[in-house]
Amino acid sequence: MSVLSVFDGSTRALEIVRIVSRHEWSFLSQLLRRGHAAETRLPLPSVLCNLLTELGPVYVKLGQLLSTRPDLLSDDYIEALSQLQANVPPAAWPEVSDQMAKELGCDVATAFGSFEEAPIAAGSVGQVYRAHLKNGQKVAVKVLRPGIEAQVKEDGRLLRKIAALASASSLGSQYDFVGLADQVLEALGRELDFRIEAENTMRLQRCLAASSFVPNGKLRLPQVEENLSGQRVLVLEWIDGEPILTGAARQFLEAGPGIATTTSALLGAFVEQYFVEGFFHADPHPGNLKVQADGTVILLDAGMVGQFDPRTRSNLLDLVLALINQDAARATDLLEQIAPPARGVRVDRQQLQRQLDQLISRSFSKPLQELNFALFLAELLQLANRTGLCVPGTLGLFVKSVTNLEGVGCSINPAFSFTGEMQPLVAKLLARSVMLPQQRLMQFGLDLRNLSIDSPRQLSQLLRRFSSDDLTFALQVEGLESLRRTLDRLSRRVSLAILVAALLLSATLMATLAQQQLLRNVSEALFIVATVFGIWLIVSLLRSSKR
Repeated sequence: MSVLSVFDGSTRALEIVRIVSRHEWSFLSQLLRRGHAAETRLPLPSVLCNLLTELGPVYVKLGQLLSTRPDLLSDDYIEALSQLQANVPPAAWPEVSDQMAKELGCDVATAFGSFEEAPIAAGSVGQVYRAHLKNGQKVAVKVLRPGIEAQVKEDGRLLRKIAALASASSLGSQYDFVGLADQVLEALGRELDFRIEAENTMRLQRCLAASSFVPNGKLRLPQVEENLSGQRVLVLEWIDGEPILTGAARQFLEAGPGIATTTSALLGAFVEQYFVEGFFHADPHPGNLKVQADGTVILLDAGMVGQFDPRTRSNLLDLVLALINQDAARATDLLEQIAPPARGVRVDRQQLQRQLDQLISRSFSKPLQELNFALFLAELLQLANRTGLCVPGTLGLFVKSVTNLEGVGCSINPAFSFTGEMQPLVAKLLARSVMLPQQRLMQFGLDLRNLSIDSPRQLSQLLRRFSSDDLTFALQVEGLESLRRTLDRLSRRVSLAILVAALLLSATLMATLAQQQLLRNVSEALFIVATVFGIWLIVSLLRSSKR
């Protein structure tokens, strides 16, 4: 891709060139030379933050995304970018009111009892206002900034071109610029639709309400006013409270549930989000946590969330437990499953395990109370990236969430230990069978069924290949037919054992979930069939042992 095709003479493209050249001309010149300079480097953290802020919302979002990737950037960049906020003046009220009227189908005065025209907060994507409903209830109204959708579309087009150009530089071998650009635009696309944030809020609210670690709703999110919310307008319950790190908030917590109880409840709720729901609030920083007078903690802003598929969720839990237990071999296996090698990259597994063992030994040589678990996870992702593993972006969001959560916990409770409290919480989840939801049981049963079906066929194919001329290697192996019969007999017994396990699992699941007598009868029948097959298998094994 040529430079001219990127900077195509559009007004916005010329503005980007002007801004970049003013902040960091050397970086721009290296890109213009397609990275042929001896070394292409990123601007300093402070310079990079100023540059991204001035470039606008798309580039601010790029910086915020990079702040969740400790596998790509050093700590000084991560810290600087974590504080990145758009510095833009609020949009004029007439433009905002017109957009609200189009979204609501009526004017603001008709939809609300009262509405304060001056925003209480203004960001690059939206603005927040204080209002009252017709019934007098106080609400917060988040409105999409007028014209932001067109701006994101134009900036997105240019960002993709810039990413392609940057990929040709020496930095392109270190960073997947095109992939990062796609992630930024995908994240921004979600932020431009407040219906997604509304659904995130309600889903997290349901998770917290059902949490086994949160007493009496002492941790919750604001309620969504669904009848007034849409793509460009989000109306939430207004909740007064003190920021969690203030002295007033501490007094509320001490007079209410207590500091230690609060930190344990916070960690427990998030452990459930990480490892049970697979859906979590990715940005629990102090500004998003408020405390009410009765000690209730309010979690704000569900715009940034992370999500794990069931298999990744299960592997991540096992990985965390393996790390806590200092099992480097097991942790290596799980890390490769979560972050498989990049295409065409051959990972030296022995070297990865050796380096992981060194990291674990160095980190866990200190007492658990002194271990910074978030920093340990960040170093783990950096190690994975250096050894050729492809770290998924959701894992970066997980580390960001843990970082914020651990920071809040240690700030309000110096005795708080993320690692130390993790083990009993996970034990409780396992004891209550919370870690085995219906979907996971069904997936396990499906895997067992597939294994029972495929194993005899695959073993038979393997035996046929061993019997073929291609794999004899000019050797005469006597007794091959006897070996084949023996292996065939063993495969049938293995398949039968798997079938018995699958029947028992299915019967247990149906007995647990059945609401009708018919299903309970089927469950009992499955138990009987499994018992008969199991007895037959035992008898067969006893007979063969006497031969």
